[in-house]
Amino acid sequence: MARCGGGRFVEGELEKLRAELRNYHGVLNELREGLHPRIPEKPEALLLWQQCQALGLPLVAGGLMDQPHIWLLEVAIILEEEQLFELANRATGAQSNG
Repeated sequence: MARCGGGRFVEGELEKLRAELRNYHGVLNELREGLHPRIPEKPEALLLWQQCQALGLPLVAGGLMDQPHIWLLEVAIILEEEQLFELANRATGAQSNG
C-alpha cells in the first residue's frame, strides 16, 4: 500500500512524540532516584490524552479532531510507552524487593 503525501511528516512527528515520552519518563525515573531537581512538563499529547481519559469524553463531540488517524497513531504510541514505563517500574520494584 502506497503512502499518502504526508506520511513521512507524520512518521517524523510520531517519532518525536515517542522521544518526548521516553525523555519525560526518564526524567521521572531520575527524580525518583533524587538525581533531577525538578518535575518535567508533560508532553502535550500525553496531557491531552490524560484529560480525555479523566473526563471520559471524546476529544471533540462525535469525533476525534479533524484527522482521527493521526490522533489514533499518537494514542497508540502513548499507550505503548506508558505500558513500557509501567513494566520497567514493576521490574525495578521486584528487583529491589527481591
